[in-house]
Amino acid sequence: MAGIVNPKGKGKSQPRLHPSIKKDRVNPKDFLEYDTRFACEDCSHYDGEKVICTIGYNPIHHLKATQTHQYELAGNMAFCRFIEID
Repeated sequence: MAGIVNPKGKGKSQPRLHPSIKKDRVNPKDFLEYDTRFACEDCSHYDGEKVICTIGYNPIHHLKATQTHQYELAGNMAFCRFIEID
């Protein structure tokens, strides 16, 4: 059988072709106590009119509504590593 060779071995799940987004655990005390900038809406690379990231990233996972929902659901967030605050 041709195709991707699974390094995990026969019968195991196929490796991901696209890596999943990394989510960081957030301390509830820190989330409530500090005014942390974590969303696209806070970043200088975000164009709010077009809802795009000017450096080419998909903003869907980093929008404030998505981040807040993810935090309330699982206690973690997908922080953008390129956020730039003015």
